[in-house]
Amino acid sequence: MNCYIGIDIGAVSVNAAMFVSSDRTGRAELPAPLKHLTSTAGGDIYLAQSRRTRGRPLESAIDTLRLFVEAVGTDSIAGLCLTGSGSTLAAAKLACQTVNEFKAIAIGASAAGLAVRTIFEMGGESSKYLRLEPNEDGSFGIIDYATNGDCAAGTGSFIDQQAGRLKFAVEDVGQICLDADRAAQIAGRCSVFAKSDMIHAQQKGYSPSEVLRGLCNAVARNFRTAVVRSHPVEAPVAFIGGVAHNSAVIK
Repeated sequence: MNCYIGIDIGAVSVNAAMFVSSDRTGRAELPAPLKHLTSTAGGDIYLAQSRRTRGRPLESAIDTLRLFVEAVGTDSIAGLCLTGSGSTLAAAKLACQTVNEFKAIAIGASAAGLAVRTIFEMGGESSKYLRLEPNEDGSFGIIDYATNGDCAAGTGSFIDQQAGRLKFAVEDVGQICLDADRAAQIAGRCSVFAKSDMIHAQQKGYSPSEVLRGLCNAVARNFRTAVVRSHPVEAPVAFIGGVAHNSAVIK
C-alpha cells in the first residue's frame, strides 16, 4: 500500500488529502478523523479534518501530517507535496516539494471526478478564477485564470475578522445571514470602507445579522467585479475554498 499526501497550507486553515493506491478489492478502512472521499481505479482518496492555523501554519501542517502517519505508518508514505500560501516555508522544513495553487486546483478537480469548466475559489487570503479545458487523458488544463489584488476585501479572513467583531463564529455566519430580513449596503471594493459601512449600518439600526448579510453580498459582488471581471464563465461551475462553506455567499 503506497500513500501519497497533499497538504494545502493556507492563510487561515490547513487542509489535506491522501491517495491510497491499492490493487485489492474494497477500500482500506482508515481510522477517524480521516474521511473517505471517493474511490478511483487505482485506489482511494481520504481527507483530514480542516485545521485552523491560528498564526502557526507549520505546526498545524505537522499536526495534520501526524494524523496520516498514525493511520498508515511512516513506511507506507511514498510521497508528500504542499501547496498554499504557507507551503514554501513548510516545504523547507519538511524537505518536500510544492506545487502551484492553480495547478493543484486543476489536478484536484480531475482527481475528485468533477467535470467542471469554471472554478471560483475564495480562501482566507486570496480569491481565484480558473477556466479549464479537458485533455485527451481526462485531466483538465488551465486556459484562463485571474486572482485578486493585495486588498483583504473579498476574502475569508475579512469575513472572519468582522464576524469576530460582531461576536459570531465565522462557521455560523451563513445561516445567520439567510435568516436576516434585509441586507445593509456595504462597500465591497475596500476592506477599510467596508468596515466603516458596517459600523454606520449598525448606528442606523441594522441588526448584526443584516450587517453580516450585507457583508456577504459585498464579498460576492467584489469577487465578480475584481476577480472574474470580463473573463467568461462557462458551466458547470465549482465554488471551492473556505468561503464556499458560507451559504450566504453561495446564494
